[in-house]
Amino acid sequence: MKNKNFFDQSPTLLWATFVIIFILGFGIRLYDLTDPPLDFHSTRQLYSALIARGLHYRNIDSAPAWQREAAIEALESKAVIEPRIFETLVSLTYRIIGREVIWVARIYSSIFWIVGGAVLYFLARDLTSPDGGIIAAAFYLFVPFGAIASRSFQPDPLMIMWLVIAWWAFLRWHRSPSWKTAISAGLAAGIAILVKSVAVFMLLGGMAALILADRGLKNAIRDVQIWAIAALSALPAAAFTFYGLFALEMSSQFQGRFFPELLTDPAHYVRWAGEIASVVGFSGMIFGLVGVFAFEKRPQRAFLMGLWAGYVTYGLFFPYHFLTHNYYHLPLIPLVALSLSPLAAAVFRKIAALDLSLFLRLAVIGVLGLGAAIQLWDIRVTLAREDYRHEPAYWAALGEQLDRDAEIIALTQDYGDRLAYYGWVNTTNWPESKAMAYRQLRGGEEMSFDEWFANRTENMDYFLVTRLKEFDRQAKLHANLTEEYPVVIEGEGYILFDLRA
Repeated sequence: MKNKNFFDQSPTLLWATFVIIFILGFGIRLYDLTDPPLDFHSTRQLYSALIARGLHYRNIDSAPAWQREAAIEALESKAVIEPRIFETLVSLTYRIIGREVIWVARIYSSIFWIVGGAVLYFLARDLTSPDGGIIAAAFYLFVPFGAIASRSFQPDPLMIMWLVIAWWAFLRWHRSPSWKTAISAGLAAGIAILVKSVAVFMLLGGMAALILADRGLKNAIRDVQIWAIAALSALPAAAFTFYGLFALEMSSQFQGRFFPELLTDPAHYVRWAGEIASVVGFSGMIFGLVGVFAFEKRPQRAFLMGLWAGYVTYGLFFPYHFLTHNYYHLPLIPLVALSLSPLAAAVFRKIAALDLSLFLRLAVIGVLGLGAAIQLWDIRVTLAREDYRHEPAYWAALGEQLDRDAEIIALTQDYGDRLAYYGWVNTTNWPESKAMAYRQLRGGEEMSFDEWFANRTENMDYFLVTRLKEFDRQAKLHANLTEEYPVVIEGEGYILFDLRA
């Protein structure tokens, strides 16, 4: 007799659970919606915010000339890292609603994540059961780190959505090979990699492992559809990269990424494990890894093993950023969720075999609801802990005191982007201590402080300091400015030095 699944006993209960978890998952991401995007990697979010603003102001003539010039200058100062798909979408939304409303990006990111979760449910359901699909989707929606990161203004939530769609499309092709499913899989993978090129690690590993486990190398090489999938996966990003290298000066973006010396340091892997624990929880990682071996079919196990191998390879290619940019670990969330699905399916199959009454089945759902409620409360507390609504007024007031036509170098928050966005003043960045250490790690040219200071401040009119603690840490800079240059203005949290003296 075929094993029963828990939700097979009540399709209504299944879809009610599905709808409720997705409503809650979307709703919690809209909590504190209008708080400025300074709660999670503010530098990365303001980078996208300034690009979206510049794209918006570049197409309107009604704005004051100085605002339009400042917005376009900020846009043109931003290096091209990946295609500006998300920023363009947000700027078009600004044009439709008639004004710049930064929190629309938060809504878009949340929608991307929710769509990815719906696709993940169907993927996990197809690999295991509706029970496994529900638990995979719930984990994906309610893991606290994911809830915070998935509402940020950066391309990662969009990449994750297309990454999960590509997994699903590729497995559909594997089950029912045809030109239609092959093209769908190739296009989905191609879009994911185009949105953010690092998606290639979490696609190539799984696809290659599944094909080799199921067909072998010789048969794979002879399969024209596999070549079509590979071509469609690679062409969009390859075309953009080719264009970027020659037209957008993207070559600098490939520098300072790989540091092999970090890979020989045992402490690096301890810190890596700590990052994993902060993203999915240590137990999530362990049960996820165990869950890989619980998939019933060999090709399924190979696919998940390939995805995990892709994640590890990803970390080996970007060892520095894996420890300094925790959002690099976001693909781990759908991966762990999918890996947990066979364990969840097995547990719920055991419960279903008991033929519980409706009341007891609702009690099981209640236990799951309690777990979700605890996670939701944790997310809500994290979002409510900090309120950044006072920040825009502070930076706007500071911007009013500065000469917008002057050349200003600044030791300030977010490499100057916070002042640029809220104060409408573009500055040249003076690096913080960590950035200087990163420059040395990249093999930057050795300079004395005097040479470095003269080089960075050449043709500058003023030196602005708003990071006072960091200013104190840079003793040579502190001594040089305070002893050699007069203070123009000084207020709460800032000092402006006159370099022209």
